Amino acid sequence: MRLWHRSQPRREPSVWKQGERAAEKYLKRRGIRTIERNIRLPHGEIDLLCVERRSGTIVVVEVKARKYAEAGAQGIDPTANITARKRAKLVSLAKSIKKVPRYQSRPIRIDVVSVRFVHGQRLPEIRHYPGCVSDS
Repeated sequence: MRLWHRSQPRREPSVWKQGERAAEKYLKRRGIRTIERNIRLPHGEIDLLCVERRSGTIVVVEVKARKYAEAGAQGIDPTANITARKRAKLVSLAKSIKKVPRYQSRPIRIDVVSVRFVHGQRLPEIRHYPGCVSDS
């Protein structure tokens, strides 16, 4: 019989998971509802697949999240990691979604949401870049 137990330290959700949650809440307040999360396809993953309520547009959302030690930190903006290669991958993923029968007749766009968690601030800084990635 064990007389003691080792309590596990409470693990904080990872930055990317917190970022996805924050982005999802932010988008929901702006009329963009999440359909699915973390869709794995053979050539990549879609963080959030959403629909814009007003237009019915399908929105592929790439979430970029970072933690910063202090307010006003001039660290690299999370969206700086959207390289040409990543853009091409997002376009390819969007084209795959467009092939799904229930989405074929709807317009589709790719958005990026930047989430910055700053130490000491209760709420993250969120920036939304609608339609910032295109295949042209």
